[in-house]
Amino acid sequence: MKPSMPVLAALLLAASVHAAEAPRKYGILSLVGDSISTVTYVPEIGSRTDTNDKQVYSLGENTLFDEAAIRAASAAVQQVQPDAGRFLMLSTDAGLHQQQNAMFDDATAHQADREFLKSLWKDKGITHLILITKYRADAELKFMNESSGTGKIEGLGFYMDDRVHVVAYKDKPDNHESTQGVLMPFAYVKLRLINADTLAVEREVRLRQSQMVTYAQNADERAVRTWGALSAKEKTDYLDHLLRAAVSEGVPRLLKQ
Repeated sequence: MKPSMPVLAALLLAASVHAAEAPRKYGILSLVGDSISTVTYVPEIGSRTDTNDKQVYSLGENTLFDEAAIRAASAAVQQVQPDAGRFLMLSTDAGLHQQQNAMFDDATAHQADREFLKSLWKDKGITHLILITKYRADAELKFMNESSGTGKIEGLGFYMDDRVHVVAYKDKPDNHESTQGVLMPFAYVKLRLINADTLAVEREVRLRQSQMVTYAQNADERAVRTWGALSAKEKTDYLDHLLRAAVSEGVPRLLKQ
């Protein structure tokens, strides 16, 4: 016996509502933490090109920052969609890190990378991927109540300007300290919400986090003093903090309905 039209319509509506309400399962992957960079300001003289001195340091198979990013993303998902499943992933594949943005900017030329990416969650029931990658953009770094910086930066690193003159006022206008040279850690990251079956990008959020953390006293060898104003652990802690802050801010925006 066939169901009547009203009953069939009700069944279809119920199925549709059920499908719409079915909780998602997110795969969470970060490719931002394979390297850090240092960018030292170099004055532009009669040129609009980026003249800054840039050094990139590979972290090899150290997944410290990628672990921080995926855990921050997982916590943010838990806050905004507590019923959603989460599957946290790490990869040290060099090719995947190298092509982390290119395989979405030019999908046709990077089919092999995309297929390898999909293999990371095979048979895991993933409906969507939250992918955290480096974001390349103009340096806009927080400096007191203003923004400072020139040239392009991306991912995780430190921007250093030994020419900046800083006057730190204390309790009275005439009670101040004059110093020179600033060191600013930054986290420039891009979050994508991706359909796990098709790899179609459904939404994208770009984030820029930076913080001026110290300055060096006037001295010879100013650059050395500025860079050395933080210990290795302090540098790591600042990058970790900025990365987590960026991801924690970005995930709710990425998953907004």
